[in-house]
Amino acid sequence: RCNSKCVSEPTFYRLVQSFAVVLFECHQMDDFGPAKNLMTMCFTYYHIGKPHLLPAESKEKPAGSIDSYLKSANSWLAEKKDIAERLLKNTSAKTENVKGFFGLETKPKGPPARRSEEEEGRPQEKPRKTVTVCSLEEERKGEKIYLYTHLKQQPIWHTLRFWNAAFFDAVHCERRKRSPTTRGDAGEEEKKRERWCHMTQEERDDSLRFNENITFGQLGTFTHNMLAFGLNKKLCNDFLKKQAVIGNLDEEQYKLLSDHIEQMAAE
Repeated sequence: RCNSKCVSEPTFYRLVQSFAVVLFECHQMDDFGPAKNLMTMCFTYYHIGKPHLLPAESKEKPAGSIDSYLKSANSWLAEKKDIAERLLKNTSAKTENVKGFFGLETKPKGPPARRSEEEEGRPQEKPRKTVTVCSLEEERKGEKIYLYTHLKQQPIWHTLRFWNAAFFDAVHCERRKRSPTTRGDAGEEEKKRERWCHMTQEERDDSLRFNENITFGQLGTFTHNMLAFGLNKKLCNDFLKKQAVIGNLDEEQYKLLSDHIEQMAAE
């Protein structure tokens, strides 16, 4: 999330379509690993423009059956697909040099037949991958619209099973990343237990504080994301209370996170 990416509007809505399909499949199969990664990306990629609300987006939870949800989501996605295709068509029609848009060099003008013969005689070059960088002038014209604003109705966000599983995985990954031993085999686990037995009380306290800080940081991120996806305050507080007990957070840390939820819910 520290490396936010600004993309063009057509790319943005293609990402929305792709994310919606994958997230729905993850929900159907209870496959929470990929969904956790997409959740992070929802707060990474954005474009500059005016916000567009999804149908019934203002509601806290998606209402009706899955069929009605899919119908409204598909109609919205079809509308955005038309916008993206129209933008692509207009851009290619109005500009002769499309190097900045597609990342390709403009071919020299000449007789069509001769150009086609030359193209057949040489291998086609792969399009270069480009990252759109928004200028300060563009940012002044509109506001940053992140992917999560268009994916709030995904059913996977409204199940506590996803948040519990994703949180456990995130904490585990963070511990492995920061721990001096990053191998998860049985031998390393045995060494960790032996090391704990030979630790001084001060070293044990430091290790516990280390794990508490990881839990505290991840809880701050997850409760923020839950509220951003439109989950109600009670659900977020229940999630916080459960994970704070498991993570052995003290009262001060719990109060800081609880106050953060209250502040975000009020905004």
